[in-house]
Amino acid sequence: MLVKNIIKKSAEFLNLNNVKKYLDNELEITDEIESDINTFLLSVNMVNNTIASSYIELISDVEIDVSDGLIPYSEISDKSIIEIKSVTTTGGEKIDYKLYPEGVKIDEFSKVKIEYTYFPSEVTIDDEIDYFLKVNEITFAMGVVGEYLYIKGAIDDASVWDKRFKQSLFNVIRPKRNIVLPAKRWE
Repeated sequence: MLVKNIIKKSAEFLNLNNVKKYLDNELEITDEIESDINTFLLSVNMVNNTIASSYIELISDVEIDVSDGLIPYSEISDKSIIEIKSVTTTGGEKIDYKLYPEGVKIDEFSKVKIEYTYFPSEVTIDDEIDYFLKVNEITFAMGVVGEYLYIKGAIDDASVWDKRFKQSLFNVIRPKRNIVLPAKRWE
């Protein structure tokens, strides 16, 4: 999903035709349009972080040689780490570890594989956001509209859009299998 398209869809939801026309290269930028674009970008980044931290984990891993037992977070990733999921040997055996403010402490000195979740990097208008077919442009735009309205002070309208966003996200990420509950016994 192109961030520019998410902002266009958000502007459509809010009937901000000048923003849409600017993004379609039909209008020159004004201070008002620039302010709206900046607010939309802030909203996109907030929604992106919300999705990654609460709904769809962005997971990565790295192999690191441990020399002194403490691995600084900066050696694990240049992204903001949310959670260390596991530490294993390169053969897949789990290793005990402790988390400290400055890094991950491991008693064994060897090559390890660290799996972690992270916040996405800040995006700009020309960047892509990809949740691998889990979140579509419309769902993302609903969240952006909610954040945009909240920033603008329209709290009641923001709440409505936030509920739409969260319901749409729930529909996308919920289990697709049928859930069968046992019949209630009446005796």
